[in-house]
Amino acid sequence: MDAASIRIDSTLLEQHQGRLVRIMGKCQSYDPSSNNSILISNGPITLISNPGEELVVNKNYEIIGKVGTSDLSVRVLSAIELSDNLNLDTAQKLVSYVHKVPELFY
Repeated sequence: MDAASIRIDSTLLEQHQGRLVRIMGKCQSYDPSSNNSILISNGPITLISNPGEELVVNKNYEIIGKVGTSDLSVRVLSAIELSDNLNLDTAQKLVSYVHKVPELFY
């Protein structure tokens, strides 16, 4: 991907409408009929996947996607499965540091 993306969680969706973002979290649910899933990243985020791109419930992912402007859902461009040992609390701290000291991350 050529475009720059910023790391966020559910609390920052509204501030990043229409932008490319990175989100780390755990898949809580997946509906194969609609290709929608819920990712927990400091709160729930609705993901819209491409047909055939299935997320596994209770697995951790890093999602690169675009935040919608009307409903704050995220259109998935890339989903990378992460280790089951991922510490989501630490991932949330990373999000906070990215926004407190952005010059360290860009």
